Amino acid sequence: MDTNRFQLGNSDTSRFVNILKVFFGGACIAVGIYLAVCGAGDLGNTGSAWITVMFMLGFGFYEIWSGLGKAERYIEIGCTFVRLKKNIFLPAAHIEVSEIDRICIFPLKVSFYLKKGTKVVLRFGTTYIETNEKIIDAIARLAEHYSICLECRDEEIC
Repeated sequence: MDTNRFQLGNSDTSRFVNILKVFFGGACIAVGIYLAVCGAGDLGNTGSAWITVMFMLGFGFYEIWSGLGKAERYIEIGCTFVRLKKNIFLPAAHIEVSEIDRICIFPLKVSFYLKKGTKVVLRFGTTYIETNEKIIDAIARLAEHYSICLECRDEEIC
């Protein structure tokens, strides 16, 4: 069984786009610092000015983080593991196949129930339907290969 890696979002980034993200992220941070230090007298003590500074610093940090490739969200299905990175700031969750008790597939999410009683949920978006289907097929092959209980359910709205 091969290792399959699927992006959980837009994967159309080139080296040029990443360089631009880092450049504009640095520019946002520079403007935020300039406003905080040099423009403090002009800004006064208004809350909205400091909210603007915090937004510029946060957005600049996110752009640099994304430009360096750290904000990538993915699922990697290997021979003996599933690696899932759902959040751009948190590390990837590593699940060994031997730890999986059962897998439930819903139309827009997959739940991995672990033998220790916890549950790991992967939520799909509605934009990249083809990728969602490929992920579900790879999970179904993994469950079939290791004889893991696989349930396909429809969500009902009460």
